[in-house]
Amino acid sequence: MKNQTEQQFSEWAEKISRSDRQAFDQIFRSFYPALVRFAMRYVTDKTASKDIVQDCFVSLWQTRHRIDASRSLKSYMYMSVRNRALNAIRDRSGVDVDHELASIHSKGQPADHDLNDNENDEPTLEQLMNTWIDQLPDRQKEAFNLSRFEGLDHDEIAGVMGVSP
Repeated sequence: MKNQTEQQFSEWAEKISRSDRQAFDQIFRSFYPALVRFAMRYVTDKTASKDIVQDCFVSLWQTRHRIDASRSLKSYMYMSVRNRALNAIRDRSGVDVDHELASIHSKGQPADHDLNDNENDEPTLEQLMNTWIDQLPDRQKEAFNLSRFEGLDHDEIAGVMGVSP
């Protein structure tokens, strides 16, 4: 996603609330990839992530007349994707587990072959950072990822997570 300003999101929100298909297309094209990456943090399946994000955009269009341009559309979309992803996890029966991810989370660190890729068997700074981030409590990790990897500010993160700034 290009670095869209909050003003751009506000303009899109206002236009979409008036059924402007071009504005809807613009927000979809610029925001869809970032939302898919965000959804993949929850469901770890790219196809499911794409479906979740697409459902959120369909819902946005269906409820476009209730959009409040004074509220953050960006936060609203992240929150919608998060809620749908959590619902998908809850509703899924017989969850398929990515065994590599399971080994990372069960040990609190990357699998041995991840750390031993370089010649002197010392983890890189990036690998250490990923290990430390993975060891954070879930809510702190979510806030960190929203801030550092999705570029949300404190107010937007609070909106997505349903907490006060």
